[in-house]
Amino acid sequence: MVKILADENVHSDIVQGLRDEGYGVFYVPEIGLAGSSDEKILAYAIKHNLILLSGDKDFGGLIEFGALWGSGKVILLRHHLINIARIVKNILDVFEYEKEFIRVEKSFVIVLAEAGYRIHRHGN
Repeated sequence: MVKILADENVHSDIVQGLRDEGYGVFYVPEIGLAGSSDEKILAYAIKHNLILLSGDKDFGGLIEFGALWGSGKVILLRHHLINIARIVKNILDVFEYEKEFIRVEKSFVIVLAEAGYRIHRHGN
């Protein structure tokens, strides 16, 4: 099953919603990484084969244009309205319909709560 590292800016109700659905979610504040750099958090996710879940758009720049280009698997949450149930459903949809995202080593996903999601792939 998919294992997730939720960044500290992910609402705890989203973390709990994913746990309620049976997903293993490591929460940055619970594992002693609160306040760590984006690079350290992404490196932890890569090392432990976790999908990083974050609301921090800086990860997009790090992965698409920065030193971490093409590294790791990230779901970037971008919302205008906070609807926890809808956000959790969108994340679950990515896992259900995008099996390739789970299998590939390098990928980047943006989840849009109001409009579903779109995927940026970097390949293997």
